[in-house]
Amino acid sequence: MTPRTCLCGTAADICERSEARADGASDTFYWVACPVCGQIGPRIAAAGRGRDTVVAEAIAAWDAMLARARPLEA
Repeated sequence: MTPRTCLCGTAADICERSEARADGASDTFYWVACPVCGQIGPRIAAAGRGRDTVVAEAIAAWDAMLARARPLEA
């Protein structure tokens, strides 16, 4: 699954980041972002799910965000 191009026309990147919690555990988040204009999609927490599932959810959230911004292209 490939994310839609950004509002600026650039191909978006899938980003991943792990953050440590106060209790010593870590959370991993995925989101889609544009490397040119900095547009950022919603962050999706892995929460014990597989990487492919969470990445697909992050791409779907990015695509839905762009569909709201460009409704005639949806």
